[in-house]
Amino acid sequence: MYLNKIDFSRLKMITKKLVTVLILMFVTASVFTVLFYKYSLNISGEYKVSNAAVPPSEADLKKPLVYIGVISRYPPNIIYRGYQPLLNYMTSKTGYRFELKLSTDYSEAVRMLINGETAAAFLGSYVYLDAHKQYGVLPILKPLNENFEPYSRTVLFTKRSSNLYNLKDLKGRRLALPSKESFSANWLIRHEFPKYGINYSDLASADNFPHHQSVIYQVYNSYYDAGVTREFLVKNLPNRDSIRVILYSDPIPTSPIVVAPNFDASIVSAIKKSLMDVNGRNPAYQIITKEWDSEFIYGFVEASDSDYNILRQIGK
Repeated sequence: MYLNKIDFSRLKMITKKLVTVLILMFVTASVFTVLFYKYSLNISGEYKVSNAAVPPSEADLKKPLVYIGVISRYPPNIIYRGYQPLLNYMTSKTGYRFELKLSTDYSEAVRMLINGETAAAFLGSYVYLDAHKQYGVLPILKPLNENFEPYSRTVLFTKRSSNLYNLKDLKGRRLALPSKESFSANWLIRHEFPKYGINYSDLASADNFPHHQSVIYQVYNSYYDAGVTREFLVKNLPNRDSIRVILYSDPIPTSPIVVAPNFDASIVSAIKKSLMDVNGRNPAYQIITKEWDSEFIYGFVEASDSDYNILRQIGK
């Protein structure tokens, strides 16, 4: 009887500790989910004006207004928060006042550029290929990564707790993909699937989402078993350890800033000079770029069309 009481007491203690651990895990996961959704996944199209949009100075207001376009790879609040500070910096270093012009989808960003509504645009690498082929759009700059190289990678990822460990494990599973116009979605479906003998029909389901953050959210909350997104987005997650990368793409050229073939040479020259002066190794510039999207904080180099031939080899 005495031993039974001790065992029962120990069992109660173990159970209590286990319940406490489970509650803490649940609370941590819930807080992360709420914060992640609140700050990264507002896809309503509405966003608050942040410090990035402080009223321009009287001197800046006198400068000619120039719009810069951007594809809709992220929700509007994320794009505005990370891109407009960069444009504010360009304004401070040039004779122009730069403002962001958002688009509702990838194609609209190209249309606004060709129609002259924007003087330049931030495009995805895959979108650029089509824009160059159809309209003669040209790349002028490409951002550097943390190694100060103009390359990036796409990843196939899942939750750390998942039993997915390789591409073949995707059979019968649910897959979340970014836009059909993105390199990330096309890389997996058109390039990697054939290499591993996987067919689209082998999946339980595969759905495209308009924003990369939405893909991450779907996988993190177990609505989908795996997803495809950009490597640096996974690296910058608040709870990085909860995610496991299954497969990496080969390095590809980073997404370019582009202009139409009939571009204004003076505006392009001003853009290039201001951004090529950015040096991520310089502590002074690390302060300047701290509010920028993490894709741009290491600086830029000149880009040319031939840089993207590697993507043409992958094809669509």
